[in-house]
Amino acid sequence: MPVSITIPDIKTFHKQPYPGISPSRPELSQAGKTVLVLGGSISIGFAIAKAFVQASASHVIVTGRRQAVLDNAVAQLKSEAKGSATAVTGIVSDMADLEGSEKLWDSFKHDGLVIDVLVLNGVAAGEAKPILEAGLEKIWKVFETNVRALLDHTERFYKQEASSKKYLVNVSTSAIHLFDTEAERLPTYALTKNSGTLLIQQIAKDTKPEDMQVVSFHPGSVLSEAARSVGFDESSLDWDDENLPGQFAVWCASDEARFMHGRWLPAWWDIDEVKTADFRRRLESNYHFLRIGVVGV
Repeated sequence: MPVSITIPDIKTFHKQPYPGISPSRPELSQAGKTVLVLGGSISIGFAIAKAFVQASASHVIVTGRRQAVLDNAVAQLKSEAKGSATAVTGIVSDMADLEGSEKLWDSFKHDGLVIDVLVLNGVAAGEAKPILEAGLEKIWKVFETNVRALLDHTERFYKQEASSKKYLVNVSTSAIHLFDTEAERLPTYALTKNSGTLLIQQIAKDTKPEDMQVVSFHPGSVLSEAARSVGFDESSLDWDDENLPGQFAVWCASDEARFMHGRWLPAWWDIDEVKTADFRRRLESNYHFLRIGVVGV
């Protein structure tokens, strides 16, 4: 039967951090939690790690592929954490490397570390070519980062030997649905990020939020290293502050965001409007609202 889609009446949009998502809010405190940010040494990932430090997480662990870049990020995060009880650790690891991820999670178990919050942030952009021109080998390589790695790390995260509630935050993109605009430039990126977000959505469908709360979000238009790698620069767009998605990720990992379990939303939407009773009724009355799927059939 036909499905009616209700468009959210969000009136306030943000390009900078604002009080509703401030890591200093007591409701968003990450005290007592160990947080793992994959790809947390640069750009959006670094901003996310910094926000969790500001939210008083007990331990913030960031991964990156380049030792020098990772060392620089850790130094900055430790400076941010100075005077607090937050520990910061950097680990060289490629999230798409299966052997590397096994080594990473085995080291946590060996050290008695339980990850309470996992942020899936690393990304591969792929080439700016039509899919049949890019070729199977290159496209499948992007799938390994944007899809397989999400399943790999999420499965390891979920199966940890711990009874405490877990929080999974997936950094997605608006390219998962804007196939007529954003996907024109990077079709492989749009394809794989859509697949990865659908994967996380399916995992959430079969997972109780009291066991593992799962939220995906679009970080906004940020001039990240990945954006620069495919030709964007300061003049390309009116870019958003990377600290907007940085702090938004902390909100996604709070109990305040439980009602968004299994859904997707953009970081620029005002959280106070998202939390209204009217918005929640739309979520409850329409299964397809803010989920990936074919609607209208």
